[in-house]
Amino acid sequence: MKLQLEELLSQLGNPGRYQMIIFLLLALNYFPVVFNHVIMAFFGSAPKHQCYSESYESILDSQQMTSGHLSDNSSMTTNQSFIVDKRLKDCRAEYFFQSGQNVSVVCGVGGSGKSRYYKEPRETTIVTEWNLVCDIKYLSSLATTIYFCGVMLGGILFGHIADKFGRRLVMLLTLYLPIFVGVGISFAPWYWLFAVLRFIQGILMQGLQTSTYTLAMELFLPKYRSHAGVLLECFWGIGVMLLPALAYLIQDWRYLQLATCLPSLLAFCYICIVPESLRWLIMMGKVDKAEALITKITEKNHMPYPHESWKVVKLQLETRDTSTKQYSFIDLMRTPVLRKRSLVLFYLWFATSIGYYGLTWKLTELAGNKYLNFFIGGAVEFVAYVLVLPVTKSQEVSWTATAFAIAGKFGMGGIFCVIAMYTSELYPTVIRNIGMGTCAFWTRVGGVVAPQIILIDQFANKAVPLILFGAVTLLGGILTLLLPETRDRKLPDTVEDVENSCSSIAVEQCNTYL
Repeated sequence: MKLQLEELLSQLGNPGRYQMIIFLLLALNYFPVVFNHVIMAFFGSAPKHQCYSESYESILDSQQMTSGHLSDNSSMTTNQSFIVDKRLKDCRAEYFFQSGQNVSVVCGVGGSGKSRYYKEPRETTIVTEWNLVCDIKYLSSLATTIYFCGVMLGGILFGHIADKFGRRLVMLLTLYLPIFVGVGISFAPWYWLFAVLRFIQGILMQGLQTSTYTLAMELFLPKYRSHAGVLLECFWGIGVMLLPALAYLIQDWRYLQLATCLPSLLAFCYICIVPESLRWLIMMGKVDKAEALITKITEKNHMPYPHESWKVVKLQLETRDTSTKQYSFIDLMRTPVLRKRSLVLFYLWFATSIGYYGLTWKLTELAGNKYLNFFIGGAVEFVAYVLVLPVTKSQEVSWTATAFAIAGKFGMGGIFCVIAMYTSELYPTVIRNIGMGTCAFWTRVGGVVAPQIILIDQFANKAVPLILFGAVTLLGGILTLLLPETRDRKLPDTVEDVENSCSSIAVEQCNTYL
């Protein structure tokens, strides 16, 4: 039997002042998530550098005292000179002697050379601090891969925990633990400790993002969920714009790390007022806690207590057992309708991530100021999120996804907003966080794969990576046609709601519940 939750929620002033305050507090959680996801663009930035030998440079310095100045990649032919020429490259330095002999010095592991960085005076990255260039330059990008591996694990791990023990518990854990991990990162003396802590941070950040999004979506009735989803993604875009401004002001990566994690301490002032999801409390049979929360919401919104609706819901709860069934990833694939939806959604999240992160990493290769480039990228995303709203209110989500899938960086920002809302509406309450977490796993697979696709342009035409990004996302857009429309529909609460909604051949009946 379908619980009358939508009728109950509609009598709580939805959306009322209380729901809006809670939503805005939840939206603030997106800032630490976006900061951690893209901060390696500044942590791992490699300035221009040249290889050199300290011993030979000291000889040149002594020569310059008597023979004038020898500039890089130039020659000097005075009688007193011992070294008459030098050629400094990224990972190799060559010194030419007056006798005609030359010596080659190699930088990197096992080499005797050192790297000279041409950077801003205040700029310090993990590359400059740990000399991650030449034969170990891959360690910088490896740190990003390790982080997103943590994100993949966090999506599945915390998805299960949130559906079993509550969204609020996961949110609190993943909001406060990253503060301590972030401080540890800022003081990490070795690269591998840095990488391990970033892996842990990735696990926690995905838990925070998934639990926050689910809590926010379950606050509202169907007709307001699209507004809520767009506003959440707007906070993501604002975060993308804020980070480069912060990185420009704080160009030491250790201090930048502290600046992005310590503000979460302010959450102690307000996050305690964020309640558990009322929908989750009811579905888990926690009647007393749900009743107390209903009382609180009606008082804050100055609404009458919904005695009749709540009585109906409690009677429905008494007729079924909500405590014995334990859900897992298997339930996403156990029944035919959910299996089809899950497989399509997994690919959609993967394809969207391929396009988004692929184009984002390409953005870092553009000429110009990297801080300005990232700010503009965030502004473009913000505009895309705002423009998504009228489309989601007036058109079918599946056609929206198809259109955005082939619209480049601008569109990828928009489709991330749409697909997150869409996914939360397709999964029932009992496995919604598991579904969102598993989809997030496939998003991070795309984030790991995208940089490798970009490397193809070293061996093939420069357009090949972009063609692959377009083909993958275009296929995702076509696959959305296999999914139902969700606009203004009731959220399903049980697996049976989803399966029974498609028991009829009629499409409209299939769409009654999502």
